[in-house]
Formats: sequence, C-alpha cells, structure tokens
Amino acid sequence: MAGPYGVDEPDELISPAQLMKLAATGPDPANADDHVLGSAPVPRITRMPQGVEVREQRLGHAVGQWILQVRCDCGRRWFEVEQVTTARCPRCGGMVLVEVEDR
Repeated sequence: MAGPYGVDEPDELISPAQLMKLAATGPDPANADDHVLGSAPVPRITRMPQGVEVREQRLGHAVGQWILQVRCDCGRRWFEVEQVTTARCPRCGGMVLVEVEDR
C-alpha cells in the first residue's frame, strides 16, 4: 500500500486513528497498574502534536566505502580505496609514507 510519499507502508503498522482510539480508551482495566511507573503516573496522549509527523518504515541496508585522498610533496593528488601506509606517486615516481590526518 503506497503512502502519501509514494513509499510502500507495511500493513502491520498502527494507523493514527487506531492510536488515538487507544489513547482515548486508556489502559486495559485488567492491567490497571500498567499506566504507572513507580509512583509517578505516565501522561496520556490526548491529541497528536501539531507539526510533528512520525513515519515508520522498514530499515534497509547499505554498504559504504571510505576513500583515502593521498597528496604527494610534489603536489599530485590521487585516491586509494584501501588504507595504505606507503604508495608510489604517479607523477614523480617517489615512494611516499602516507600519514592519515585526524579530523
């Protein structure tokens, strides 16, 4: 089922109408102590806050890769996809020791 943003919404999520109905009815009388934590009562939700939108969706998976920019003393820059301690400069041919700067 496509939601307002064109994203498929899972069927098992509770709708705002169901949430408001649950908030209006209060705790289950069989478990009347469920609404109390310690000695302080938990505030009930009486209405949805203005300007706040909560969207639930499934969490996807992504793979990232760090890219290391290397700069030789001669000024040539290039990129390495793996962390290296030494490299050969493509411009001057010199062997360089790679030091990674802290952010």
